Amino acid sequence: MKQIPQQPAQLFAGHAYTTESSDQLGTFRPAWTDFEQRLGFKSLDQLAKTPNRTAMVIFSPYDTLLYWIGSLLPAGTDVPKAYDCFSLPAATAGQVKQPASQILAKELPLATSFNKGLQIIEQAGYPLPERLGQTDHPYYLESYLLDGTAVKTVAYRLYIDPNQLTGVDEYE
Repeated sequence: MKQIPQQPAQLFAGHAYTTESSDQLGTFRPAWTDFEQRLGFKSLDQLAKTPNRTAMVIFSPYDTLLYWIGSLLPAGTDVPKAYDCFSLPAATAGQVKQPASQILAKELPLATSFNKGLQIIEQAGYPLPERLGQTDHPYYLESYLLDGTAVKTVAYRLYIDPNQLTGVDEYE
């Protein structure tokens, strides 16, 4: 099993959406449009080490999720009050960076982009938890890193605790 690197604590600033904010195709494009119109990334870009457009999915054990749109920032960043914040803990996570394609996460159904990210993380040699929603850190992030105004790199990150790879199936 590949060594799972420690990720530093970070702050996610943005806004959380529920699955009701997705469209009939399962994309979160309506939520992205809402976020960009109401809040935008401009003030977050000035606070980030590398300006980024990040989708974060937080899973629950009850087959529900929260879909966050925003930016990853250094822990302790003072963020404008309009944004909601979520503190990501220092924890082990598999992360893979690749050149970005022309298709952003918001264009694809969440199931498609999530499964693609998991496949990339697994192909890099990281183990995947059986039941992500039952782990202490049920977080998946897809970050589009900007170089100037263009997205050049995408980083897929899944929080993985090597002691929590198996879950409990309630239906057994």
